[in-house]
Amino acid sequence: MRRLLALAAATLVASALTAVPAAAQTAAPDPVQAVKRQLRADRGVQINEISRTVFDSKSSIRFRYNSRLQLGPASPVAVDTSMQILLAPEVKKVMEDEFPELGGVLEGPIAVTVVGGHVYMSGVYALPKGKTWVSAEVPKSAAPVTEYVRHVASQQETVNVFDPAALKTLLKGATAKPVSGGFFYQGKLAQPKGTWRLWTDAKGLPTRLMTSSARETMAERVDTRYTDWGMPLVVVPPSADEVIDYKDLKDPWGFSPSDPQELINTVK
Repeated sequence: MRRLLALAAATLVASALTAVPAAAQTAAPDPVQAVKRQLRADRGVQINEISRTVFDSKSSIRFRYNSRLQLGPASPVAVDTSMQILLAPEVKKVMEDEFPELGGVLEGPIAVTVVGGHVYMSGVYALPKGKTWVSAEVPKSAAPVTEYVRHVASQQETVNVFDPAALKTLLKGATAKPVSGGFFYQGKLAQPKGTWRLWTDAKGLPTRLMTSSARETMAERVDTRYTDWGMPLVVVPPSADEVIDYKDLKDPWGFSPSDPQELINTVK
């Protein structure tokens, strides 16, 4: 009898010892608080993203973003990004035939920097010798400016991981599932209708966000990766001698959108 009691006691002790570490390992940190701690001056995050839009004709357009997003105490404040358009062959032919003035945009990456209330673009226009950037004020329609900054950094429009309040709303009711290196959440988008999936690291910081949505004649999927949270970062404008003001640009193609936002929308 004593041997049975000793065995039972040993089993209970072993179970207790193994249960405590297991519970500690699966406790998910709050992503909202983790992001809040990153909202500091002169700190940033690296964003790498591929988005794909498929039309009902089955043709597709993809965008690749590589961005460095500078954060502030409340929200993103500046960004520099490189964007490249990846067209399906049949779409590229249509674009070249219908919009030959966009030839330069379709051939290579577009660089965009937004800082200090100005947007700087390179790789869009044929510029005078010695000039590589076009500058303009951030469009007045882009209110608040922080949303314009985020929009330039990626195409993730329906989910804003940099807004603690929005992130809290998104995660409401979602259950954290332990995965390798961190945790996984998922849910449904209200508008537009679709789904979202979010991965975080062991500290709760977002590392990957995937959204899928459908609108009438097209479907969109955006896959965004976040790395180097908290890296020292101060986005600076291009050298003044390399910049020409948008108002002084003579457009050789007869293609002059009213502001940089219109150009970005046209390309998208």
